[in-house]
Amino acid sequence: MFSAPVTTSSIPWEALTNDIKENSPSEIKVHLISILVKLKYSYENSKKLTIEWVENSLLRIEACLDRTWEMLNSGYWKNVPIQYRYCYSYCTILKSILLEIQYESRSEKSADKQKILEEIIKQVDKGILLGAPPPCSPNLLTSMASKLNNLLPEETLKTENYKTTLINNEEISKILLPGFAPVTLYNEPSMETFYREIFMPKIPAVLEGCMKHWKALELWQNPDYLIRIAGIRTVPIEIGSRYTEEDWTQHLISFSDFIRSHICGKSDKVGYLAQHQLFEQIPELKDDFAIPDYCNFSDTEDEASIPDINVWFGPNGTVSPLHYDPKNNLLCQVFGYKRIILYSPEDSLNLYPYDTRLLSNTAQVDPMNPEFEKWPNFKKAKGSLCYLGPGEMLFIPPGWWHHVVGLTPSFSISFWWN
Repeated sequence: MFSAPVTTSSIPWEALTNDIKENSPSEIKVHLISILVKLKYSYENSKKLTIEWVENSLLRIEACLDRTWEMLNSGYWKNVPIQYRYCYSYCTILKSILLEIQYESRSEKSADKQKILEEIIKQVDKGILLGAPPPCSPNLLTSMASKLNNLLPEETLKTENYKTTLINNEEISKILLPGFAPVTLYNEPSMETFYREIFMPKIPAVLEGCMKHWKALELWQNPDYLIRIAGIRTVPIEIGSRYTEEDWTQHLISFSDFIRSHICGKSDKVGYLAQHQLFEQIPELKDDFAIPDYCNFSDTEDEASIPDINVWFGPNGTVSPLHYDPKNNLLCQVFGYKRIILYSPEDSLNLYPYDTRLLSNTAQVDPMNPEFEKWPNFKKAKGSLCYLGPGEMLFIPPGWWHHVVGLTPSFSISFWWN
């Protein structure tokens, strides 16, 4: 009997077949279609697949994944043909079905049954992170991962009774450093006030009291909660002090390992879950916060775009070098503290941006350790400074340069929109 109830529950077989035919390179397409056709026939007719065929098909899928991986890493990420990213997703879908057939064929007491389930979830996450959503079903992999995660026994998601990461306000120095002006502070500004005094003039501002209804403010202070929800999921971690340094790199590790090693532990290197769309990958966490109403304002007569939502989760000592973003930004602090230094777009030339394409939005100057002999015009730049704590938002207008330092373990969510 064909048995892969989770991974096949929402597969659009015909549409997926057409997707693969239209979007896969020919050298890989022939293998994927061959495997998919047999899986589809077996599923629709409740026909048993032999273990030998399943294992042989897994070997073929691994070869396709290896080929796709080579192409994904052959140059600048954005220049990789989209068909190879689609292909990585298709391979992931088929591999997950085959692995679930293996999983279901094992007895309940089988020692490797749990490992197979964990391998499926890891592969699905890699498909989400490295592939492109299949046009026929963009949320297929995300839905698959959530359902598979629910199969894990509770002991797999065991926590270690970590102490809360909430930082006592008295431990944080909020001294206004010499040479900087304070960022304007508003307490629960009305929509009208925000639009008239902040959004339209494009002035940075700290907003207090606007996140009181977020469940995340309390729940996410406890690493045990995050591990229970998403501990086994794979996430991309930046390793290194800052992305402009030569030692900077990225690793894929489990969310629980990241928390244990870099948030609650004392790893030798700084690990940062930075600028990642975690809630697209793990939508279960979406229930704990809300998109701020301020994101409904637009710079044009058109409606505001749906915000890009990214997380910034890391230990004390994370640094985002001085840079700017092209969109409106609400940086919302869930827990922990950050120090943010800002400069107006008018000071851009005084900040000496890199002249390379990848770093053209990043300044060469470190505002905390400026080399005035090397960057003499930086003396002309006029900066402002704020400390962002739990429950506070910072509005950063488009083009405004900002330098961000994590003063404690902290979790931030950014909302970028036009």
